[in-house]
Amino acid sequence: MIDLDRVAPQSRPAPPATRALPAALVVVLLALLLGPSAPMPTVRELPQVAATASPSGTWLLTGTTLYSTHARTSGRLDVIAWSLDSGTALWQRDVDWFAGIPALTEIGPALVVSGNEDTRILDVRTGEDRVDPRTYSVARAAGDRIALWDGAAGTLALYDPPADRIRWKTRFTGPPHAVAATSGSLLAVTDSSTTMFALDSGATVYRTDQAVAAGAAPAVRVIDDRVYLLGDNTVTMIDGRRTWTLPLLLPRAITPCGALVCVSGGPGLSAIELLDGHVVWTNRNWIGGEDGIVRTADGRALQIDPGSGVARRDLGYGLPAGDLLIRPDGDRLNVFEWATGQVRGHLPGTTPSGCRRTGRHLACQQTGGQVKVWRLQ
Repeated sequence: MIDLDRVAPQSRPAPPATRALPAALVVVLLALLLGPSAPMPTVRELPQVAATASPSGTWLLTGTTLYSTHARTSGRLDVIAWSLDSGTALWQRDVDWFAGIPALTEIGPALVVSGNEDTRILDVRTGEDRVDPRTYSVARAAGDRIALWDGAAGTLALYDPPADRIRWKTRFTGPPHAVAATSGSLLAVTDSSTTMFALDSGATVYRTDQAVAAGAAPAVRVIDDRVYLLGDNTVTMIDGRRTWTLPLLLPRAITPCGALVCVSGGPGLSAIELLDGHVVWTNRNWIGGEDGIVRTADGRALQIDPGSGVARRDLGYGLPAGDLLIRPDGDRLNVFEWATGQVRGHLPGTTPSGCRRTGRHLACQQTGGQVKVWRLQ
């Protein structure tokens, strides 16, 4: 029943309709509210400062220079130094080369171009020889010095690049397959012996005729004054007179990994205990490990706990380069710091095959082999 004598309450006016502000006006208002001390973030393309003129073989990025190698016919090799300031070639050196894929190492004013049984030690400013290649056929980087083998004289010499002189010479049994400098010693490994010399005088500190199971030309790295040799299917640690060898399929790289060392190779990533060389954990899907960052087989980057091998944080798809991560984004690549998430800029082009970061510069080798260098903002 409807009560006709009851007065109906007054109706309230409807609230005004909400209208969205134009996007441009929102930006202006935010800028006014935040003030000049908090500018709006922008992501810019990083400026390219240098690039090789053609596809490169091995290459090296330093604080001021990009070095690249280019194979020619008839056993010759071009070595080119590119300035990161001007982007132009500082010099180009054409050398005889029959020693396979060269390794590049800059030691002070010298660039070491080394192969299995051949070497060149070039001046970083001019590309000219600093050491006569007819005298020394093998050169191995040893910290801030270079070990040289004179096959005709049967001597091992230690060359000091900044002083441009030989510090000492000593008789030696054969060409060193690997050398390494610790804080006070030089370790030289042949296929039949291991010898430790005093770094300053060349006096023999320790020698063993026991062969190291490392193959003909092991890769070598010094971590915390311990020497690690990566052979064909072994990892060997030499610390003074203490040594261990771990069988490991095709080890390719070794990096600090928390309190352990991580070796990338055939079985994926293995974390190894320093004292006795036992494997703490293995993940067949990972490579890397330095700074607690690994890369998965499908291209993702993970931050891990090096002690346990447990993944802590998924950083998504990307290519690690030091403290940076390079991630595809449409037709460009975003560069950001994986620890903070800060975007440093973006790069044009396709996903590179490998990148290195040195100081203010980032270098990446493109799919076709060309190497490009950008300056970080």
